[in-house]
Amino acid sequence: MFKKLLINKLKKTFNKFAIPAVLYAENLIGSGFGETKKQIALDFIINRLPVCLLPFRGIIGKILADLLDFVIEEGVKKLHSMQNKIPEAL
Repeated sequence: MFKKLLINKLKKTFNKFAIPAVLYAENLIGSGFGETKKQIALDFIINRLPVCLLPFRGIIGKILADLLDFVIEEGVKKLHSMQNKIPEAL
């Protein structure tokens, strides 16, 4: 139960970085190169961890890889949804 609560808390915390991370990767590389952009977005999120966790970035990245992958994929879905709604607004 504690593990589930911790994962939910981490998802909520990382979700606020999902869209900025995806937008950063998209603006840096452009369209295509999905796996490369995912890695850039992952690094973007990990580099925004609190200072006290900076020495553990590599370990945290490996431990939270699946969770961060999920968060980034959700960010991509949200971005695509927003992009699809833009033509409707114009």
